[in-house]
Order: sequence, then C-alpha cells, then structure tokens
Amino acid sequence: MENLLSYAQNYLLESLILSLVSGVLLTVILAWLWLKKTRSQIAELVEEKRLAAVQLHEQQLVQIQTENDKTQLKNQQQEHELLRLNKLTVKLAEQCKYSQEKAHLADERQQALSQAEKQLTQLKSEAEHQALRFKEQAEFIKNSQATLSDHFNTLGQKILEEKTLKFTDRNKEQMDLVVSPLQKQLQEFQLLINRNATEGLAQQKSMKSEIERIYQLNQELSKKATDLTKALTSESKIQGNWGELILHRLLEVAGLEKGREFETEISFTNEDNNRYRPDVLIHLPQHKTLIVDAKVSLTAFERYVNAEDDSERQSQLKQHVKSMQTHIKVLSDKSYQNIEQIDSLDFVLMFVPVESAFLEAVNSQPNLIEEAYKKNVLILSASNLLATLRTVMVLWQNENQNKNAQLIADKAGKMYDKFVGFVDDLNEIKSRLDQADNAWHNAENKLNSGRGNLIRQADTLKQLGARNSKNLSLD
Repeated sequence: MENLLSYAQNYLLESLILSLVSGVLLTVILAWLWLKKTRSQIAELVEEKRLAAVQLHEQQLVQIQTENDKTQLKNQQQEHELLRLNKLTVKLAEQCKYSQEKAHLADERQQALSQAEKQLTQLKSEAEHQALRFKEQAEFIKNSQATLSDHFNTLGQKILEEKTLKFTDRNKEQMDLVVSPLQKQLQEFQLLINRNATEGLAQQKSMKSEIERIYQLNQELSKKATDLTKALTSESKIQGNWGELILHRLLEVAGLEKGREFETEISFTNEDNNRYRPDVLIHLPQHKTLIVDAKVSLTAFERYVNAEDDSERQSQLKQHVKSMQTHIKVLSDKSYQNIEQIDSLDFVLMFVPVESAFLEAVNSQPNLIEEAYKKNVLILSASNLLATLRTVMVLWQNENQNKNAQLIADKAGKMYDKFVGFVDDLNEIKSRLDQADNAWHNAENKLNSGRGNLIRQADTLKQLGARNSKNLSLD
C-alpha cells in the first residue's frame, strides 16, 4: 500500500512538473509569437515613418529648388537692372562730359572771337597805316615814272633774255650731269643682263655635254682601273697615289679648279694637337667644305678577281668587304668634321676608284652604304663622285649667278634712285620755269595792262609836258 501511495505521489509530481513545463513552454511560445508580431509591427511603423520622412524630404527639396529658381530669376533680373543702370550711368557721364566739352568749346570760341576782334582792330589800324604808306609810295613812284619809263622796257627785256639764257644753259648742264650717269648705269645694267643670259645658255649646253662625258669617262675609268689593278694592288702607297690621281682627274673633268674650288693635302692641327691631312678639300658656297678620301685598299679585290675557284673567290670577296668596313671605321674615327680651321659638312666622301670594286662590295653587303652613312661616311664610285662634283660646280655657277643678280638689283636700285632724283629735278625745273613765266606776265601786266600801267602813266606825263628824247615802242 505504501508503494502504491508512493507511486501515486511520484506520478502526480511528474504530472505536475510536466504540466508546469508545458505551461512554461506554451507561455514562451506565445511570448515569442507576440514578440515576433510586435517586431513586425514595429518594422512596419519604422518603414512607414522612413517613407514619410523621405517624402517630406523630397517635398522640402522641391520647395527649396523652387525657391532657389525664384531667387536665381530675381538675381538675374537684378543683374539686368544693374547692367541697365550702369549703361545709363555711363551714358549720363558721356552726356555730362559732352556738355562740359561743349561749354569749354563755347568758352574757347568766345575767347577766340574776342582775340579775333582785337586782331581785326589791330589789322584795321595797320591797314590804315599801310594805306598811308602806299599813298606816299604811289606819289614817289609817280614822281619817278618819268625816269624809269625810258629804261624799264629795254632793261626788263634784256634781263629776262639773260636770265632765260642763263637758266637754260644751267639746266642743260644739270640735266647732262643727271642723264649721263643714268645712261651709263643703264648700259652697265644691259651688259649684266646680256652676260647672265649668255652664261645661262652656255651652262645648259655644257651640262648636256658634261653628262655625255661623264658616261664615256666612267667607261674608260672602269676599263683602265681593271687593267691597272694587278700593278697597283701590290703596295698601299701606290694604291693611294693612284686613287688620288683618278680623283684629281675627276675634279678637273667636273670643271673645278685647284686653288679656287678645291685644295689637296692641306694639314691642320687643332688645339688638342691632333693632326689632320685629308686628301682633298672641296669648297662649297657659303664657306662650307666637303672632304674626300681616296686611300681605300683594293688588295683583297685584286685577289678576288684573280681567284681560280669559287671558294677562294668568296673568301677574298669577304676580305674585300671587311677591308672597306675597316677603312670606313678609320675615316669615322678621324672625325674630319672636327677640324677647327674649316666649316666642313658632317660626313666624309670615301672614293672607290674602281667601279667594279664598289659594285661587288655593295652586292655582297647590301647594307654597307647604310653602315657607312651611320658613321658619317658616304661611299662613292667614279660615276657617283663625278655626278656629285658636277652638282658642286652647278652650285658655284648658281652662286655666281646669284651674285650677278644681286649686283643687277643693286645697280637697278641705284638707277631707280637716280631716276627719282632726275624726275624731281625736272619737276623743280618746271616749277622754276612756271615761276619765271608768272614773273614775266606780272611784269608785263604792270607795264602795259590795267588803268594804272606804267606805259599809260608815262604817256600821261609826256602829254603833261615831260621832256623826252625817245618814244616807247608798243609792239
């Protein structure tokens, strides 16, 4: 029985605990659900308040923008009004200034009028005084007319003839002094024009003939160079001398003269004691100088020509190209353009006297010319160098023609100046002749024209009983 009672108590306790736990759990669930619903409502309220705040902010922005637009419009209106007022102020200032200037001008005019009235009064007084003097002079002249009438006409005619003759002789001498130099300058000007025209035609003809000579000479040089290769390639000194000989021949064929357009083997020493001795210096217009070297080695090329098989020929051709590259480097290292005593160009001409040696090297090494150019060296064969030398000669011919043209321009300027002076002198002569003619007519009018002319007054004196032994001729 006790066990049953204990079991019942335990069962009731467990049931009570279970009920209590269930109630607590249910309470928690209900509280969680209530909190969740409350949180959702709070979130909705917050979102509604946020949306309301955003809407209110947007409305405020629209209102502020509207007020801002109104303010800007008002500011623009005020600026336009201010600009209008400024313009009106400037206009009023200008009108005020104009009124002041007008008032000042009126004062000046009044002062000028007063001064003019004073001057008029003074002039009237002087006029009356002059009239009195003229009256006295008229009486004196009237008293002297009897004596002057006998000699005036003859003396006036004599003086006029002498002055006219003297004036004519003097003007003739002046015109001769002006015209003679002018005529001489015109003759010199014509001679210069004729000489330039003759030289231009001669140069055109010579250019055509020189081109033909270049072609023929190129053929001859190539043949002679090939024939002499074996004899000349044994010693470098002989090669250099032969190259210089060919170079001098080309210079002469091109029309260049030693001592005038080119110089040979001139030594130079710079401040750093470096010694330079180029083979040939070619002078260019404007004091420029072109340097030419003719000491390229052709020993390997001679071996290439005389090689018995292709293998040896290719080997010697490579040696020939290498020899030319070495000489290019030597010329580049010499830096002939640094010679202080001359104004040389930035490159040196390396002359290869044998045309075939130049062509074989370029065919074997196509970029050989480019490599040399990068080192300020230009490789030229006989034909290329001759064309270059002819170009130099043409430059000198053009330079001489330009000098002649400048001389012609100077002569023309002097002639024009002299011509202007001549025209001015002619105008002066015309003016003096007009003055003399006017003076003659004035004197003639005083003598025999008008109511009070001298002849009439002299006749009046004669009629009044003046004693005379000669009569006036009215022719």
